[in-house]
Amino acid sequence: MEISRYLGRPTWVEIDLSNLAFNVREFRQFLPDAVKLMAVVKADAYGHGAYEVAGIALEEGASMLGVASLEEGAVLRQKGIKAPILILGYTDPQQNLSLLKMQLTPTVFNWESAYSLSQQARDQGKRAAIHVKIDTGMGRLGLSDPRDILNFLEKVNVLPGIIVEGIYTHFATADERDKSFARHQLHLFNTVLSVCKERMIKIPLKHTANSAATMELPEAHLDMVRVGISLYGYYPSREVTKNKVKLLPVMSLKSRIIFLKKVSAGTSISYGRKYRALNDTTIATVPLGYGDGYNRLLSNSGFMLVKGQKAPIAGKVCMDHTMLDVGEIPFVKEGDEVVAYGRQGHGEINIDEVAGQLGTISYEVLCNIGNRVPKVYCRDGSVQSIKFS
Repeated sequence: MEISRYLGRPTWVEIDLSNLAFNVREFRQFLPDAVKLMAVVKADAYGHGAYEVAGIALEEGASMLGVASLEEGAVLRQKGIKAPILILGYTDPQQNLSLLKMQLTPTVFNWESAYSLSQQARDQGKRAAIHVKIDTGMGRLGLSDPRDILNFLEKVNVLPGIIVEGIYTHFATADERDKSFARHQLHLFNTVLSVCKERMIKIPLKHTANSAATMELPEAHLDMVRVGISLYGYYPSREVTKNKVKLLPVMSLKSRIIFLKKVSAGTSISYGRKYRALNDTTIATVPLGYGDGYNRLLSNSGFMLVKGQKAPIAGKVCMDHTMLDVGEIPFVKEGDEVVAYGRQGHGEINIDEVAGQLGTISYEVLCNIGNRVPKVYCRDGSVQSIKFS
């Protein structure tokens, strides 16, 4: 695909919608028919574009979308997404009118938020669905004392204008090989559900499973699972088994060589002169840098693909450019495609490997790609659209 002719600066993210659709189908086929699938599209779908991802996910069988904030949900509503959207984070009660207008579903974990929403929903003649968050061990958001949880549910369940549509918790260690704490959290959650049943508190959607638990803890599936990172083709950690759900990476980060020059042994490259050519070689300049979200910690240690071969980064990654030593790669010319993340020929720069080198996780590497990098959406080998932020 010839993409860079549409771009003033030949650096772009390529989003493979065919791979995205494949991943959603894999989860849909893996799950029992009765279990709903939530596609988590927070943080602009982990850098992939929330609107575009949402459309494919819903088309392929997702029933609900998950976002981090009212603002993220509003963007989807403004673009015509009508599916249920759960806000997984906090929503300020001052935003309740917007919440009601856009029919977004908030996560609620305190009485003030629930009561305020009830009052405004009643005044508007509307009913607002909510999901109640339970903290079983993550220590981030949610009610944790069993007595408080049950008292809260009983009170909220009779508030006018409120429908308790869901209740959920979040696992802290589901992506680790040892699932004992995740099972402990699930036990605590199920204990709450048992008491709810005894007290005739009916809640339609009970959900606990993130990507890792969806694949490895079938007992945690309940009524719905929440799949985030794995929609985009990545397993949550190296400790999660890879033989239950096949995943295809959705994102590639690409650029082109804009300048080539031959340098003599001893020539220094980039800021601080920390790189010196050991031999006569060829240096390629690529218009991709930390201003695009390409991590500066990859200076002198990372690689990019040129003609399917790994070319080492020469010197420090700059804000707008990175230099590569391509002296060992034959027939390189200006205009050649460069792959920072993804596949090219028989070569691959895997985001999990990059994350490991940086001491972080694939989630962060994906989310860090900057807004000035255009997103090129492709399906079945053809460009569908280009999104400039």
